[in-house]
Amino acid sequence: MEREDNIDIWAFVTSKQFASIVGLIASICFTLQYIPQTCLNFRRKSVHGFSTTGIIIKHVGASFLFVNSLLTGENISVSLYGFCGVIQHSIFMVQFSMYPSQEAVAPEPQSAKKDSFLIWLLFPLVPITIGVVNPSTMYITNLIKPLTQVLSHVPQVRVCYQLKTTAGVSLVSQHLNLAGGICGLYMCWIIPPVSWLTYVIYINSVLQAVTLYALAMYYDNWPSTVPVIRREDKE
Repeated sequence: MEREDNIDIWAFVTSKQFASIVGLIASICFTLQYIPQTCLNFRRKSVHGFSTTGIIIKHVGASFLFVNSLLTGENISVSLYGFCGVIQHSIFMVQFSMYPSQEAVAPEPQSAKKDSFLIWLLFPLVPITIGVVNPSTMYITNLIKPLTQVLSHVPQVRVCYQLKTTAGVSLVSQHLNLAGGICGLYMCWIIPPVSWLTYVIYINSVLQAVTLYALAMYYDNWPSTVPVIRREDKE
């Protein structure tokens, strides 16, 4: 009698269950996404080439996504995406307050501006207050995350354009951004989200990664060479 060695995974896992697993993989990718960027900033003791303005905009969007998704009963993967974004961006706020930063080749004001980054750690209280006091506004504030995600990429592209390099941005972070976006779209394809704007969030993650890949190829001859900020760029 011939022994059956092949196991059909679909006999044990439904398509929705599998999509939920893929959605959790997306959340894991987004959770780990900025660890390489955080390590890059730490090793350099600088956030030169990494847009502070872009991260502030992302932090605003992540805060609204996290709070609104909890209050509206979105898929847990979406809520985790927002929560991880808030934590990651908060870590960047601390780094911005510690390390030298340049949005372009001209230095930013130092002491006062650096201290102001820490104030943004309290921003999640804003969507919490709005959502609890006036829940009907969430249909409007749900627009904030996709809008900020699109707009936040503009300052980073601008910085890369002015410095003529993507060396201040971790491309490993972008690999995770791309993977998370693709996995998130698959989840949404099988399990339609509460808000169609969730599609926009994941699509934009893919587009952001692709955009930075294109800039890295153009300015830094990536992947043949690894982007590195030159000494003259730091001065």
